[in-house]
Amino acid sequence: MKNQTAWQKYSGKVAWPTIILFVFLCVGYILLWKFYNLGLSGLWTSLLGAGIAYGMFTIAHEASHGNISGGIKSYKRLEEILGWLSSFFLLFPFSAFVVIHLRHHAHTNDPVNDPDHYVNGSNPFAIFFRCLTLIGHYFGLTLGTDSKKNIAMNSIRNQSIAFMFVLVAVLGILILSGNGKALFYVFILSALIAAPILAFSFDWLPHYPHNNLSKYHNTRIVTIPGLEFLSLYQSYHLIHHLHPRVPFYKYRSCFLDIEAELLEKQSPIEGFRSQDLKLLDKQNTYVDIQSGKTWDYILEVENVFQATPDSVHIVFKNLEKTNFLFKPGQYVVVSDYVNDQQVSRCYSICEDPITGKLGIAVKSVPDGKLSNYLVAKVKRNYKLRVSGPFGKFLLPEYIDKPFLFIAGGSGITPIISMIKFVLRTSEKKVTLLYGCRSNADVIFSKALEELLDKYPKQFTYLLCFEILDSDRQYEYTMNTKIDTYCFVCGPAPMMKASRIALNKIGVSNNLIKTEEFSQEPKKLSGNEYLVHTEMNSMDVTFKADTSETILDAALRANKELPHACMMGDCGTCKAKLIHGDVIWNSKEDIVLLDNEINQGHILTCMCTPKTDITLKI
Repeated sequence: MKNQTAWQKYSGKVAWPTIILFVFLCVGYILLWKFYNLGLSGLWTSLLGAGIAYGMFTIAHEASHGNISGGIKSYKRLEEILGWLSSFFLLFPFSAFVVIHLRHHAHTNDPVNDPDHYVNGSNPFAIFFRCLTLIGHYFGLTLGTDSKKNIAMNSIRNQSIAFMFVLVAVLGILILSGNGKALFYVFILSALIAAPILAFSFDWLPHYPHNNLSKYHNTRIVTIPGLEFLSLYQSYHLIHHLHPRVPFYKYRSCFLDIEAELLEKQSPIEGFRSQDLKLLDKQNTYVDIQSGKTWDYILEVENVFQATPDSVHIVFKNLEKTNFLFKPGQYVVVSDYVNDQQVSRCYSICEDPITGKLGIAVKSVPDGKLSNYLVAKVKRNYKLRVSGPFGKFLLPEYIDKPFLFIAGGSGITPIISMIKFVLRTSEKKVTLLYGCRSNADVIFSKALEELLDKYPKQFTYLLCFEILDSDRQYEYTMNTKIDTYCFVCGPAPMMKASRIALNKIGVSNNLIKTEEFSQEPKKLSGNEYLVHTEMNSMDVTFKADTSETILDAALRANKELPHACMMGDCGTCKAKLIHGDVIWNSKEDIVLLDNEINQGHILTCMCTPKTDITLKI
């Protein structure tokens, strides 16, 4: 059964079980108030009240996703009322919770933008403290100085302030009427006890170890029988993140419908069944790395080496000693926040795959927004978003010919990985022509000298401090055999010159591969369409020519859209087509699945507008 069909059959209806649960919980509060006044101890009152408060959170949670009304307009007002009433019992404004929780869904496990990442960690005392103070963190997000910077939060700031006045007024009236103790034990202490329990069960436990950003691996499912009732089905938390419009009491049914797909994706499904994984094992969330598939993680920097005065070699920590799997020549997409804007760029992997390590070289460049930031700011233990591996700049499957590598500046990064691999796994001759401005600008100079010492008969290293135009490259490579594999990476003019020089020698184009992270500018046709994008509560509008991709048009108009590889490999520029039609330049080897395309998702780097269009990013 297709993913979309499976979840849709559970949505779009009024969630009467949720409404009944709310009534039941309200009756519970009334009875608890009576029992306390009849002599029930304050401790037992608050413990029982914490259970009711946990249930009230489920009401607020379902209302935040529109799952009580099921999208039916006539029930929307009831849903909003239930959301505010249930949040009142939890002492927190509903509208602020909606903003915070939906931000969690949009940025799950992102240490900067996921508000629930506050509770992450492995130290039990730190976890306990963070869960205990999460409600304070939420109030900081709601009413603190940073709340004015967030468009969505700032728009409901007055509602949050009004809620606090009403809450204080109601509590004051109850205290003045002589019900202060009952109020404290039945509602206030109950809510304060429930808050850290909710923080642990909704935020820490399902997302542990809090570093995988993939939607199929960023949270888990626990199939232990009966746990779904105790947790109000949050033991199937992955279902909620995949399909947030499915009501909580349908999580398990939805899971059973799509279990085969989740097993194929190797999602973290833990429990005691024969097919289940070990409970809370970090390795369960690292299967995409272990299987060599593309992945998306928050990685910690293990070390930073100064490669040249204006470049650094960044090495990332392995996750629980899990080797990174990649092919020589591939790259990763690195993202970080520069001036509060997420910027993503492609960086080639410079390690030999046998090491299992992941490393990149980053060089400062004019107007290099992310590169300059990384060179200046990144230190040990710094965290970056890294996804990959991607790329088609790959060695041949069978190494049956000699190799010529031509690199310019930071173009040595994928080349050195390839050279290490070829020298280690074959006896074929390897020649490197490396162009730099000076000896001080040679990236990986020590590693290249070590390779020269280790493979003196197999490896030839030619270093040039002059511009590698076609004539100079021909002088260095004129003795190259015409059946040589040639790999070229560096500035675009240098790579163009390489092809001219190699063709002059007689090397055919099918033996020449170049690595390019951007497309050559195209001549505009003059036929334009309007592109309107809805992104992070902001609207961006620009015109796109029919001869360019949507992303090219945005960059030409100085409009910031998420992007990285510009070749359809990484999915950073994924968007939902809301209105209009586009033309795909190519669907071959792109990152999107067929069902995602059928749902209206496109890649702005691979599509050209056919009409005026509206996108949601």
